[in-house]
Amino acid sequence: MIRVSRLLTAAYTIRSLYMTASMALSYRCLRSEANQAEHASPGGEPGLTVIIPALREQAVIPRSLAHFADLAAQWPQLRVLVVTAAREAAETPSGRQTTEDLCRDLARVHNERLTREVFHVVSYPGQGRRASQLNYAVAALEELLPPSDDYIAVFDADTVPDARLRSQFTQAAMDRPAMIQQPMLPAFPAGRGRRSAVMSGQDLASFRRTLGIEYRRIKVARRCAPGRRPRLLTALARPMVYGVGSGLIVRRDKIEDIGFFQEPHDDLAVGHRLSMAGEPIAVLPSVNIVEPYQSVAAMARAFSSVAFANAATRHDYRFAAARPTRLSRTGQRLLAARALADGAAWALGPVVMTAAAMHLAARRQLSPLAVAALAAGVIEPVVAYRLRGRLLEDFRTPGQARGGWQQPPAAAAIATFLPQPAVSALGPWLLALRASAAKLTGRDLRFTKTEHLGEIAPETRGGTLHG
Repeated sequence: MIRVSRLLTAAYTIRSLYMTASMALSYRCLRSEANQAEHASPGGEPGLTVIIPALREQAVIPRSLAHFADLAAQWPQLRVLVVTAAREAAETPSGRQTTEDLCRDLARVHNERLTREVFHVVSYPGQGRRASQLNYAVAALEELLPPSDDYIAVFDADTVPDARLRSQFTQAAMDRPAMIQQPMLPAFPAGRGRRSAVMSGQDLASFRRTLGIEYRRIKVARRCAPGRRPRLLTALARPMVYGVGSGLIVRRDKIEDIGFFQEPHDDLAVGHRLSMAGEPIAVLPSVNIVEPYQSVAAMARAFSSVAFANAATRHDYRFAAARPTRLSRTGQRLLAARALADGAAWALGPVVMTAAAMHLAARRQLSPLAVAALAAGVIEPVVAYRLRGRLLEDFRTPGQARGGWQQPPAAAAIATFLPQPAVSALGPWLLALRASAAKLTGRDLRFTKTEHLGEIAPETRGGTLHG
């Protein structure tokens, strides 16, 4: 058993060094491609329709719409559709504006300033979650904005988009990929938002996930596209791409091909199904910024729905296997197995590594633990902290807004980085607990919405924008 523990610790150390290198290389690639996009000669620009699902978002959506209005002022092909939920009216205290009322007022103001109809608002009448809102919005587009050779982008209600979105999207869309992902990075504006020590470490973990995993996956997937040789090696190396809800851009004619958006977590299924169809997927060399999770509990609740969507990979596989694909059946199975293995490692990895570390410590095998702690507890978080700061410095806010973005306290973030896999694993464990409780009580398994508290937005009072 001591040999197994040593092998597990060595594998953990190698993975940590790989993730450190992946973050550094991804950041270098991102900056290089961002510079190329700025100096590229503009060609024909496809249209982009941004869909923003909103429920109880009065505190954050004014700023988001203002930034998209700044983009639209220089981007004639940009349109924005906000889809609210009618059920919010029954949940809103008397005398307070609903998100729908606020968005209609803001849409009218922005459209008058832009002298054209850029912003539209529709209200979803059902009881479904975010995916149902998105599907309702896609159906509404058939009347509001007739089908054309364009893309649909999904952004969160608290999103701050990068000012370079137009040039980068135009360049990425030249090859007509089925999906284009703009990575999402949680961050607070400078001087706003307070973080606990644990959530400070989660800021670095989310950066590692954004740049070292999600961005890198898409780059590797493009190199391992169907038809590349040697076929066996590319099939083994090809990763499953996970869609990320804020910054997810899908070609409009592909929405129906993937069965529209799926509950409870709409974005993962989009990436899963397009990956298993062998469709080309691109990534933009910039991020959009969203409000971070406020607490471990809020993060665990959100991650539990992500874990549910990951467990539903088998349904995505059956869907993709029954439709035309550029991959072989073996290639599809490898992707599905890889996604399920990722989910298992997410839930069980911290448990296994903790047991291995305790076993080595009990046997006084401290050298492997010291090396692993140095790689995963010092080198990796220090590199992540520095690169995150640079990425936030590179971010360009639309319009005339100035001001930077906040880094977490360095000491707290680095000190709590090592246990972050265990903190993130609370999501799948919470899912298992809730699923067991639902089965015992005979009730449906339900997922709650992540509430935005407005730390990323200017002060709002009664739906009126201040500041």
